[in-house]
Amino acid sequence: MFPLEQQNNRENNNNNQENDNKLFALSLGVIVLLSVLGIIFPFLSFAAALIWPVPIVYLALKQGMRRAALLIVIAAIINGIFITPTLAMITVAGFGFVGFVMAGSLLEDFSAFKVLLFTILAAITSNFILMAGVSLGMGYSFPAGIRDALIDNVLTLLNNGELSVLVEMQIELIINMLPGLIAISGILTGILNYYIVHWFLRAKKMQVTIFPSVEKWRFPAKIISIAIVISILFRDQIVMLNIAAVAFFLVFIQGFGVGLYYIAKKTQSYFWKWIYVFLLIVIPVLPPVILILGLVDLWFDIRKIEFN
Repeated sequence: MFPLEQQNNRENNNNNQENDNKLFALSLGVIVLLSVLGIIFPFLSFAAALIWPVPIVYLALKQGMRRAALLIVIAAIINGIFITPTLAMITVAGFGFVGFVMAGSLLEDFSAFKVLLFTILAAITSNFILMAGVSLGMGYSFPAGIRDALIDNVLTLLNNGELSVLVEMQIELIINMLPGLIAISGILTGILNYYIVHWFLRAKKMQVTIFPSVEKWRFPAKIISIAIVISILFRDQIVMLNIAAVAFFLVFIQGFGVGLYYIAKKTQSYFWKWIYVFLLIVIPVLPPVILILGLVDLWFDIRKIEFN
């Protein structure tokens, strides 16, 4: 090899290394910035949780899983030292874990459905790890200790005996449904994490296959129906109560997809889709209607779309 060619190769390697370091520093900066914003402005914490996995997945696809793991570790150390130890745990076992699993699935060239499935499972697992970790860190067992802590702290604020009994019953129900609620939260955040990351990768001109959007989703009617019927019949058992919560949430997602599908048929504007979501949040009667719509579509396929 000629001396000039050797020099050019060295310069190219140096430039590549410099670009890699810049991307690493930028990814780290984004994670830390989102962490700070989530602490200063708590109402932004949910948005931060949805965006956090983006730099991890992008760095992993560009520089490999080792660099992504190093990014998670350094971000956890910074968050733990300068912000709060709890945030360090969230960095590793929360969005870091979800982003790492999603990146690994993409690098393994799994199908779009498997990537989505593994992302959701990672988000659910992450939620249980974080909930158990925070509970133990506060000196409560999981979940019985959480129940006792809620009852002790909430009931002391109430003087009315009848109201106290009512609140205690509601707390008891919430605690019994806690595993299902944690799973539902993981399903929701996992879905949002998946699509946000993939939209970002598409914007960066990366060749990734995206699973069809929620407006085209249909769940297996027989499995969901059997789960609902059995869980209702044996709802006195905590396990069945939680299965019912998750099953009805999946039906709600399908009903939500039906509404989104007909909006998409009329217009591709995101404005009306966001209006649809906003109305579901602020009008109490709409979620039950969407749930019923999902139950109907579960068996009769309102959209008349055939999926593979």
